[in-house]
Amino acid sequence: MLSWVEKYRPKSLKDVVGNDKVKEKLKTWIESYLKGEKPKPILLVGPPGCGKTTLAYALANDYGFEVIELNASDKRNSSAIKKVVGHAATSSSVFGKKFLIVLDEVDGISGKEDAGGVSELIKVIKKAKNPIILTANDAYATSIRSLLPYVDIVQLNPVPTTAVYKVLKKIAEKEGLDVDDKTLKMIAQHSAGDLRSAINDLEALALSGDLSYESVQKLPDRRREANIFDALRIILKTTHYGIATTALMNVDETPDVVIEWIAENVPKEYEKPEEVARAFEYLSKADRYLGRVMRRQNYGFWKYATTLMTAGVALSKDEKYRKWTPYSYPKIFRLLTKTKAEREILGKILKKIGEKTHTSSKRARFDLQMLKILAKENPEVAADLVDYFEIKEDELKVLVGDKLASEILKILKEKKKLEKKKKKEKEKLEKEEKKKEKAKEEQPQLITQPKKVEKEIKVEVEKKEEVKEKVVEKPEVKDVKEKNEQKETKKEKKKEKKKKEDKGKQLTLDAFFK
Repeated sequence: MLSWVEKYRPKSLKDVVGNDKVKEKLKTWIESYLKGEKPKPILLVGPPGCGKTTLAYALANDYGFEVIELNASDKRNSSAIKKVVGHAATSSSVFGKKFLIVLDEVDGISGKEDAGGVSELIKVIKKAKNPIILTANDAYATSIRSLLPYVDIVQLNPVPTTAVYKVLKKIAEKEGLDVDDKTLKMIAQHSAGDLRSAINDLEALALSGDLSYESVQKLPDRRREANIFDALRIILKTTHYGIATTALMNVDETPDVVIEWIAENVPKEYEKPEEVARAFEYLSKADRYLGRVMRRQNYGFWKYATTLMTAGVALSKDEKYRKWTPYSYPKIFRLLTKTKAEREILGKILKKIGEKTHTSSKRARFDLQMLKILAKENPEVAADLVDYFEIKEDELKVLVGDKLASEILKILKEKKKLEKKKKKEKEKLEKEEKKKEKAKEEQPQLITQPKKVEKEIKVEVEKKEEVKEKVVEKPEVKDVKEKNEQKETKKEKKKEKKKKEDKGKQLTLDAFFK
């Protein structure tokens, strides 16, 4: 069973709604190829659902070309493009038909899985003998900037609301739907020019059995998540393997994001517990393959994960639920958005711990847990670690909460005050010791003065000594005279004494002889 988008896809350019000028340009372009000319490949640029791929297929059908397509779900690295597109660009089909190569969403060629894709595509374009049509949502994406000189850019506009309404009315009549014009117009308005999404909305409402105006009002506006809502409706409403596996073909999301959308909305759609259990069993298996993609960097596992999360979940239910289910945005994304700042802070703390301990972030997480435990059991030790790891106040509050953070910060403040006090005392003692040492150094400086000053002092000392000598000279002459006089008096006294003695002796002799 085909989805309505595929079932009612236009087979000819005349059936494609909107973008009339683009259709005329494409006709001129393909006719120049048939005349033997070699115009540049066409790059159709426009928002999702405006008919880029449909135009390519309708053109091929009108002019008898066989389409070789490489879309976003295929590998589009250097070897894949060389193998598929390179061969088709220079050859024709076994039935003698020429190939029209369609490369869908080329602005999505990026990352390791598509390595060398754009450069190989440029090589193929240079050698190509068959016409090539490329499509993109954004012609100026950095991934395809080098491709632009080799293509002609053709801009498509969103499909007008009136044109969308006409298509919906035609489908409703063919499907025998009991729906009024007011409801169809509201679906067309909600589509915002995305015809594919409008058709998917109509199909989902028809499957739910509620085509009322009130149910249409609950439809989301067509933003980026519009395609994921379309895919969810198909996966959760269908019981057909083929339809379920193609639900994500035009979804601009990676499987790791899609799995969260499905996990969030399965319990809302499925009513039986065993159905929900089976669906989550398939989702858990899909998640294992996604884990292998990250661990082994092998994106080939994506196809297994995608099949399990689409067809597996779709076939988990016993029957279709013909009801309107308001699907919602995954709570995990809201939670991650809320905790983004917190996770960034924890990342900073882990980086600080890793730098200080010379370990990986994984090992640093263990230290982080130990720090949390220490904050409760031994805040003083925790305070030392906080200081050592240079953890800031806001970071500490995120880590252990406001109450414990304020307690640790208080301890840390007191410790810093004590350290500051000790430091001041130490500085004071050092200053006093320096003063003493300086005083000791200054004493010998008084004795050993500079040569110039020493010379001046010596000269002054010598002058003083000369003056002293002059002053002392006079009293020395007087002393000599006095000494001489004393000697003379002594001599005279001795003479007188001797005379007396001689006189006494004489008298004695005279007396003896008488």
